[in-house]
Amino acid sequence: MIEKRDGRLVQFDLDKIKSAVLKAFNAVDKKVTPYALEKAENIAKKVEEIYKEKQLMGENISVEETQDLVEHGLMSCKRKDVARAYITYRNERTYRRDRNTRLRQIIKEKLAASNVLNQNANLDEHSFGGRLGEAASAMTKQIALDEMVSETSRYNHLNNLVYIHDLDHYALGDHNCLTVPFDDLLANGFNTRQADVRPANSVDTAFQLVAVIFQLQSLQQFGGVSASHLDWTMVPYVRKSFFKHFMDGRRWLTAAARGDMELHMHSHYENEGWKEFFKDEPIDSDKYKEDKLAYMYAMEMTEKEVRQAVEGMYHNLNTLQSRSGNQLPFTSINYGTCTLPEGRMVIKALLEGSIKGVGKFHKTSIFPCGIFQCMKDVNRKP
Repeated sequence: MIEKRDGRLVQFDLDKIKSAVLKAFNAVDKKVTPYALEKAENIAKKVEEIYKEKQLMGENISVEETQDLVEHGLMSCKRKDVARAYITYRNERTYRRDRNTRLRQIIKEKLAASNVLNQNANLDEHSFGGRLGEAASAMTKQIALDEMVSETSRYNHLNNLVYIHDLDHYALGDHNCLTVPFDDLLANGFNTRQADVRPANSVDTAFQLVAVIFQLQSLQQFGGVSASHLDWTMVPYVRKSFFKHFMDGRRWLTAAARGDMELHMHSHYENEGWKEFFKDEPIDSDKYKEDKLAYMYAMEMTEKEVRQAVEGMYHNLNTLQSRSGNQLPFTSINYGTCTLPEGRMVIKALLEGSIKGVGKFHKTSIFPCGIFQCMKDVNRKP
């Protein structure tokens, strides 16, 4: 019997020995010559003799011993080039077999979470998704090293001369880090794989969609996703919310104060003339201030809505593990340069929301990373 590397025993096959020798000759000569047939026959018979001797002694011959005998047989003939081809092929097979064995062991460790390295604080390697993601990552990293990067890059990475970050994604070809065009997406709406999303018509909806877009985009790439000027982006949606609250104030508060039940019963919220009249009007407009009661009400309700919308975004981005491997999306928001009253309201809410933290214990939010922008003549120097 032949003892395989995994301990299994299989029947000795003389034809397999001959085939291995002929493949070595064919690799060099690109054909099988009479000399090759003769050497294959001789080497196979020699291996068979030693196999029978071992059988008489009650022993088995291993695969490695069999290959050693074939190697010695080729080295003893005049065709050293064929022997070299056989040895090279054998070494390559050994390397690939050992690599696959190591890879299999790594994958088993990742699936069992028996060797957790916590390479990424954003990834729970004990979770089901984390274990599956780490196992897949090990496989794709190996494919990238073996099939895609140059020999120099491979050597440098394996010897810690250069570290290829997110090597597993090299095999996929997806990109790293993106500034999301929120201005366009919120204004025009967008499509997902399952549905289409309408444009935002309030600041609360706009902030909810910011979290949704962050999470959707993070699944299409690796690295971070960012908003480059969230304070400016939110200006039109603060105005939309302010207008709604102002019209509610006119309908209920102003009408009640005047005793004007006709105004009270008529919903100016739906009046297209009023919508057009206040279209794109800033929240500190004198037009609004003409109705002081409705204006004060709208300002208070809008500030409240902005605070709650920001709080909702912070909670969404710190709780919805939407990225593969039970990860939170790596998100960042830039703000600080908007001098409009709507933008300043958003900036204030973002800063206060970050200081307040999330949850009942007010933990500091991991995401989004808040990047406060400084600009000359705005907030850096007078």
